[in-house]
Amino acid sequence: MPRTLRSARKHYRLSALIARRAAREARKVRGQGGAAVATVVAAHQITQAQASELAVQEMLAEQEIESLAEAFLNIAAFASDPIVVARSVDAVETDTEFDRLVASIVQDAARAAESVSIAVRPDIYHVRYVNPPCCARCAILAGRVYRWSEGFERHPNCDCSMIPTTVAGTLRQDPDELVATGQVRGLSKADLQALADGADLGKVINVRRSQAGLSDATGAIVRGGRPTPAGIYRLASDRPQAVDLLRRYGYITT
Repeated sequence: MPRTLRSARKHYRLSALIARRAAREARKVRGQGGAAVATVVAAHQITQAQASELAVQEMLAEQEIESLAEAFLNIAAFASDPIVVARSVDAVETDTEFDRLVASIVQDAARAAESVSIAVRPDIYHVRYVNPPCCARCAILAGRVYRWSEGFERHPNCDCSMIPTTVAGTLRQDPDELVATGQVRGLSKADLQALADGADLGKVINVRRSQAGLSDATGAIVRGGRPTPAGIYRLASDRPQAVDLLRRYGYITT
């Protein structure tokens, strides 16, 4: 199994720490209303975006890849509309749901910032790196290389990482090896037997997804009346247009 980058592990731990801290701090002000929670969330989203921009630089440097960004991130743009956040957190009831929602919103900012930081660098791709043990849905996507414009599909509570690179060979993970080493959760005895008999992992997982009615979350396309980075990538016909749109909607500056 390939080892991920030291800088990627550092970023993963830091991102999770910021998300947990956001949930903890937001819980303290929950009684003051959604607006107070939104203020806490925004502060942590900005921290996440800053950390993501730095992490992309560090991950590329660790691979000895030289790639200059064509634009700088406008960090404040990765904070969600406070009205939208307030409405979202006011709609949940339990503390567990509240913590999960806050952490998810904050980590979405980190992922969006990371994707934009990759998009403004020519010839940089990203590879999906799972953090085993993982679910079967993520296992079949392990090691997949994405262009700047491709959506990085996630299910709720997904903790896969995206690692910027030019050549993903040393970072690729083998889904079959993940299964063989017991790193994939949720497979039944019948699934394992089918795989041992030569069944294709992707087909086994797709059957289970169809039977369970499962679908991957692709991220919001519009948030607060403004296209998200994921939405922009879908709109753009090529990378220069995507960069122009990212600039137009305030995610980057020249």
